[in-house]
Amino acid sequence: MPDSAEQIDDLIYVPNPDYPYPFPIPQPPHFWMTEQTGKLSVAVERYFSGERLSPEDLRLLQSYLRQYVARAVIAEGVDRQTLLRKIETLKNNRDVERFADELAEAGIEPF
Repeated sequence: MPDSAEQIDDLIYVPNPDYPYPFPIPQPPHFWMTEQTGKLSVAVERYFSGERLSPEDLRLLQSYLRQYVARAVIAEGVDRQTLLRKIETLKNNRDVERFADELAEAGIEPF
């Protein structure tokens, strides 16, 4: 595993210097495309294509979203802890879609 790699749950991220997080913060979130096991990209592609997400897909997406929301720059007045708690309630594609819309309103674009 490269020195720049970070393991979060069972996902491994390696930052892409050609696609950096656009804000200078100490610990930027990882983008789903930089995950190295390939498991997350399969789950994200299923989500994008509207395929039914399996429990494993949801678990991987929740792990990804947790780290992203915890680290991302967020709009003033948005309660990060509330958003983090909502991640645990995601049960299907529609929940993820609604949550992604809510994140966009908070200035967070994980997808």
